[in-house]
Amino acid sequence: MPALLLPAALAALIALAVPLLVHLARRSEARPTDFAALQWLREKPRPRSRLRFDEWPLLALRLLLIAGIALWLARPVFPDSADMTPVVAAVPGVDAGPPAKGARNIWLADGFPAYDTPQDSCLSPAAVTASAMPGCPPLSGLIRQLDAALPPGVPLTLVVPETLAGMDAEVPRLSRPVGWRIVAGVMPARPSPPTQVGFTLPPGSDPGLRYLRAAATALKAPGPAPRAPVIVHLAAGPLPDDLQAALARGGTVLAGHDVAVPTAGVPAWRDGEGLPLATVQRIGGGRLFRFTRALTPAAMPVLLDPDFPRQLAAMLAPPPAPTRAMARDMVPTGGAAPWPFPARDLQPWLAYALAALFLGERWLATRRTRGVSP
Repeated sequence: MPALLLPAALAALIALAVPLLVHLARRSEARPTDFAALQWLREKPRPRSRLRFDEWPLLALRLLLIAGIALWLARPVFPDSADMTPVVAAVPGVDAGPPAKGARNIWLADGFPAYDTPQDSCLSPAAVTASAMPGCPPLSGLIRQLDAALPPGVPLTLVVPETLAGMDAEVPRLSRPVGWRIVAGVMPARPSPPTQVGFTLPPGSDPGLRYLRAAATALKAPGPAPRAPVIVHLAAGPLPDDLQAALARGGTVLAGHDVAVPTAGVPAWRDGEGLPLATVQRIGGGRLFRFTRALTPAAMPVLLDPDFPRQLAAMLAPPPAPTRAMARDMVPTGGAAPWPFPARDLQPWLAYALAALFLGERWLATRRTRGVSP
């Protein structure tokens, strides 16, 4: 049934008194005229005055026009008819069995296509190694999107494999109880998107800086620079106070092999023989990387490797958030507020009706056969 988004606007109905008062005021147009011969007539009781409204059609149109304006201000809406058919959504590639009878069977993929629409499997390694995965977006986002797209009260069943990929750190919290059916299957890990790494290089003529400058140029990508670039410090001795403060704030520092560090750290980058090229340790909220060798081709042949910038960026990039989880640990919970179901706005249609009422009111108020207009 229709509803009002701004019911307080109905207070404008008090303006209905205006046309009533205007039409009552027309009685003042009939002025009494004295007639001398009437003084010899016997005086009779004066008739009682009654409220009388002139021109009922015009008055009715004016009242309807004002009431319509008040209703238009209250923003009436009409909820669209909702399809309450139960929904069964399956991850593309799982063995979901035959389509459920009396339910709408869809794939848990972009656009939520029906079962009869072919979909690439999201369980094959090729599905997650491709640069574009139109059918296999993050699973947790799809689950929340489907919950938001369904009308409140529609039963929902999800068919998922034993191992999920594309999940975030939070168990999905939906607006409805969900049937969670786990079948055999494993979703491969999704590749992490490349992380842009920027550098703050110190001035100087250190021989190792030329290799880091070349790597910084190779890693520079179009678009805005990272908010917190990696600070490079190659001078021997202890870390300056400003770099220690930057680490405490969560920054990242890349130090030379002869920079004094609090602890040895753990290996963060190894060469082809398994020997560490750099170590990392946590200081405050930041990370301190330190080369274990001098930045020369003799000590680090990897400096001349064309893949050196990519390997350096892979070491310095922040660790990706885990996206894989066991399906039994990610059963969605209920209790979330239901999403507002779209409703049809009645204001445009009401505006056409108001325009018709206004034209009718103007025609009745200005017609030639009418007397003085109130």
